[in-house]
Amino acid sequence: MFNRFSTFRAVCSAAALLMMALPAHAVSRLPQIKHVVFSGHSGKYTVTITGDNFGVAPSGIPCTGCQPEQLQIVDTVTQPVQQVINVTAWSDTSITVTGVGVAKGDGVRVAVYNQTIGNVDAWGGTVLDLPKKTPEIDSITRTGSGEDLTLTIAGKGFGPAPEGIGDNFSSPFFVFTDYNAELPGSDGFPWNAGFCGLNDCNEVLVNISSWSDTQIVMDGFGDFYGNDWVVNPRDEFCVGIWSSKSTSDGTTGGNYRCKRAAAK
Repeated sequence: MFNRFSTFRAVCSAAALLMMALPAHAVSRLPQIKHVVFSGHSGKYTVTITGDNFGVAPSGIPCTGCQPEQLQIVDTVTQPVQQVINVTAWSDTSITVTGVGVAKGDGVRVAVYNQTIGNVDAWGGTVLDLPKKTPEIDSITRTGSGEDLTLTIAGKGFGPAPEGIGDNFSSPFFVFTDYNAELPGSDGFPWNAGFCGLNDCNEVLVNISSWSDTQIVMDGFGDFYGNDWVVNPRDEFCVGIWSSKSTSDGTTGGNYRCKRAAAK
């Protein structure tokens, strides 16, 4: 006789074993930043970050005058140095930060790390307004993966092609930042490539095949890619761009946009 209860138990057991065999990020929803709102005054903004799956407040949060690994706010002017902030509230859907020392119009990236899921989501943009001479990044289209990750970045205000574009490119106009979620707390979280001028970029170089005022194509990484400095499946990454006409040496006038690497 057909035993429906036994069959149901067998199916459930098989499903449970399958779930156990999958990595945590495959069966959990990844963190997602939906909105980042700046309020208050330049140099001491309050930032409200809303979204989903930020997880429980990490140990040590709330905090004052801190640079938490799980919440990183970085200004293009001083990247890759984290802002010193006050985290006043953290829930699964909302985080509030005060005392953020950035200026109106600065390009900023904000990253939230859910340590339970083991992954990051990031947001990139300018504070309140987009200044006239700051690049506008409309979209990032990705193909490939790892060392061969290709990005087509569309927008305007990138300026004419700078000198030296091609393989192993480095200039104060382009930076790639990857949150290597497999290595939190290490030199690979996050790591930076492309901009080896005033600020640190971990020495990794990028390959730029074309650059115009409205589109930049990065077709992979050059020298020093590897070890801790890799793009894993589902890593969050950000691209920072300054106009090739800029004379700020990669400080003021930059902008960010962020995206997630493919699942495999």
